[in-house]
Amino acid sequence: MVSKEEVWKYLQRGAIALLGIYLVWRLKQTIQLLLVSLFFASAITPLLEQMEKYKIRRGLGVVVIYSALLLIILLTIAPAPQLIVELGQFLTQVPNLVSQINVTNIPFLNVNAQQIQEFLRSSTVLDQIQNLGREIANQTVGFTFGLINTLGIILLTMLITGYMVINSKELTRRVLRPFSEKVRSEVYVLMPPINRCLGAYVLGRIGTSALLGFCTYLALIFVGVEFAGGLSLLVAVANLIPFVGPILGLIPMVIAAWSLGLVKVGLVIGISFLLQQIEAWILQPWLVGPYLNLDPFELLLSIIVGAELLGVVGALIAPPLAGVGRIIFDHFERKRKIETEDNSYGFPQFDTQRFDKEQLDGQKYDDQRFDD
Repeated sequence: MVSKEEVWKYLQRGAIALLGIYLVWRLKQTIQLLLVSLFFASAITPLLEQMEKYKIRRGLGVVVIYSALLLIILLTIAPAPQLIVELGQFLTQVPNLVSQINVTNIPFLNVNAQQIQEFLRSSTVLDQIQNLGREIANQTVGFTFGLINTLGIILLTMLITGYMVINSKELTRRVLRPFSEKVRSEVYVLMPPINRCLGAYVLGRIGTSALLGFCTYLALIFVGVEFAGGLSLLVAVANLIPFVGPILGLIPMVIAAWSLGLVKVGLVIGISFLLQQIEAWILQPWLVGPYLNLDPFELLLSIIVGAELLGVVGALIAPPLAGVGRIIFDHFERKRKIETEDNSYGFPQFDTQRFDKEQLDGQKYDDQRFDD
């Protein structure tokens, strides 16, 4: 029979759990802000560590990185309203552009051109795209105020991120103080590869997407496609989503170029394919691949799960989180195998603290060898 003391203890734990859930729900925006700041702090930490090796103090390194980010943001925001309006105008004209596409019969599917045209005209998706384009094109003032609000959130995130990065050692000690020495050693071993994974993905993905958008803009201007600015913005944003993003960016470009003739459509597809191959086979493996450590199936599965849970945002943040999970899993799996081998040969009990110290020393050696 359960005693009154045990019942009271369980009631206390339940009340504390309910209070914690309530506080998390009430403070969800603040918690989201802290999590985003922690994410970006982990992302820029490897870059700051490299700068420290050249005798640049962490505070000054944060100032240098933030100055570069502010310059990029200003260069991005300056043409942003015009690009947004241009994108809205393109979306408004999508139904007219689609109606100009001459489709042919598809015998092996028993579908003729008239049926395809009727399907396109009756599709509610085109109407939804047109309505979205009108809203975007007619809400320049609302977009400006929304942009100011977004800038405020970005500024606050940068301040919190800067504080976390500058005081990272002290904050880490405070957070880990209640835990045992074993837990602290595990965290210290896992932090460097996790930081490198997040940093490589964030900086690599954003950088390559921005470069791809700029090159796409130049290519569309060269070919003579209308709405080049808005389409290149759409390509840059869509490319942040692996696998699906390039297709989402290519379809609008084909629709916009169709009225110029099949030769121009072929040029658009060819240039887009070439840029995607350069990004996929050269830039991504060089900047992101060594740190993300996910095979194509795991990457695709993480995107599907992230999109199912959080939509577009989930699809964007799922790959680096899956990479972090892979790092943690590989770390403990490697320790388990060593423990199993030692026990099978009758060796003394596996020393986890010694293993963690060797891991840290190995990471320092790898970093030094990489710098050399």
